Amino acid sequence: MRILFTLPITAISLLVLGCGGSDSSSPPEAPLLGTLNIAISDAPMAHIDKVELVLNKLVMTDPSGKQHQYNLNNHHLDLLNYQGMESHLVVDGLPIAAGHYKDVHFILADKADSSGCSIENNSGRHPLNIEENRLPLHDFVIEHNQAMSITMEINLYQSMHLTSGEYHLDHRGIYSIDNREMGHLIGEVDPQWIADCETKHMDKAPLGSQFTHMAYLYSSDVNQLEQMADISPTRTDNRHSPFAVSPIHQDHQGNWSFSAGYLPAGDYRIGYSCLAHLDDPATDDINQGQFSLFTEAGLVSIVDGGRQTNHQCGNGHGGHGGHG
Repeated sequence: MRILFTLPITAISLLVLGCGGSDSSSPPEAPLLGTLNIAISDAPMAHIDKVELVLNKLVMTDPSGKQHQYNLNNHHLDLLNYQGMESHLVVDGLPIAAGHYKDVHFILADKADSSGCSIENNSGRHPLNIEENRLPLHDFVIEHNQAMSITMEINLYQSMHLTSGEYHLDHRGIYSIDNREMGHLIGEVDPQWIADCETKHMDKAPLGSQFTHMAYLYSSDVNQLEQMADISPTRTDNRHSPFAVSPIHQDHQGNWSFSAGYLPAGDYRIGYSCLAHLDDPATDDINQGQFSLFTEAGLVSIVDGGRQTNHQCGNGHGGHGGHG
């Protein structure tokens, strides 16, 4: 899912303001300009009805060390309104002086504000505490007459957790990527895996017997199930934490699929579990809880340029045999 909105014209005008003094005998030299585009992408979270972010400012530091701030006027957006590949532009063709920019981030509205960031679930509206009250983006270089397009990925399953009665969104599970260097993944999941996993773990079924099925993506260094870990803040074993996770859903035809967008190009190993409801991102549930991975779904290569890769987990939508 990709979420974008348009930067206000008043904010764009701030960007072209000069800095420092000028010689009154001659006009200042015009800076070499490129353009900047920024998008926000999200993987949704179960049992949450709304995740509202309130973006206050876009901040970046230019090559001379000067910080620039652009007012976003406390723009409200619900991450869950934009599923799949739908998009809404955040920063569109913003002119910016060529150079290397660092410490780039969005500042969120103050959490003490009654209209600040929040989540909604079946028990009502709750404040959402954002780590450092900001969303970080990676450093980037703007080239003269070139456009830079960046997408920020926010995976709620990895970054949001409930601690001491409060909801928190950590930077873990958030990254940004140059759109030229990423691709998308669509996975078909063998329905027999779904049935076998639920049957094996019937004693761990949640209230209502609605298992949460999830695809876990690991680096290609992981080559066996025993190396795959749950989502957790730290690891004290030899397992690897997932780079990304994606919920697996069943469509009206009975097919099980998942999608993971804006992945850095490269090789990944895929794991599957029906016990994602037991995977708390704040704890090590594979060692201290009841969570486990059911099977691994092989190696997949993601190509750059925003291209889509399709991958069959087991026999994909045609699966009908037993797990093995």
